Amino acid sequence: MTTTDLTNRYHLDAYMEGGPARWVLDRGRQPVRAVILHHTGGWYGPPLDASATVAEEIAQTDALARDHRARFGIGPGYHYLGFPSGRLYAVGKWGTQRAHTTGRDPATGERWNVQAVGVCAFGNFEAERPVAGTVSAVRAALDEVNRIAGRVLPMIPHGETPSADASGRGFAQATACPGTHLRTALAWPDGGASDVDLDAVRREVRAAQDRLAEAATLLEALR
Repeated sequence: MTTTDLTNRYHLDAYMEGGPARWVLDRGRQPVRAVILHHTGGWYGPPLDASATVAEEIAQTDALARDHRARFGIGPGYHYLGFPSGRLYAVGKWGTQRAHTTGRDPATGERWNVQAVGVCAFGNFEAERPVAGTVSAVRAALDEVNRIAGRVLPMIPHGETPSADASGRGFAQATACPGTHLRTALAWPDGGASDVDLDAVRREVRAAQDRLAEAATLLEALR
């Protein structure tokens, strides 16, 4: 299914605090390094199923965008949104930072909202299983991101995203997002999640944290 591009709909002052220029990135210097997978955790109106209309889906996307703008300064906070109908909407331009994941990548020091594309499925997948259309929409988003990036990017569940604050101190994402059921669905043999070596990611993060701790110790000794 073709992605519906709604990025111009939300690339406006009304949805971007301080105006669009504040959120635009130089992808030459700040490339996309990963995809972080989310769920909305609920609905922004009546729950929708596979029979939902485009108008119903856009109405909920608009409501989510207004909520995120009020809370995070930009809405929607993701780059892609998928629905049970199987429809996929691009809602954040590739060259913009969003507001989907707190903290920084311990390995690079860059904020996740800058270096990761946020892909989100509407629904609560701790409480319910995703229908085929939802899984199809998420996979379509992953395919599109990898095509644009020109390589297969690691896909990280939001709750497992290795994170650090500005000082380099690591912390855990306090969330079950994107939900156990969606993670399970995407870990099928032909899904993307099974190809991601999360253990290798964790090892890299621990090594980066060790290096930061050593540097902090040296700085303290020099004071």
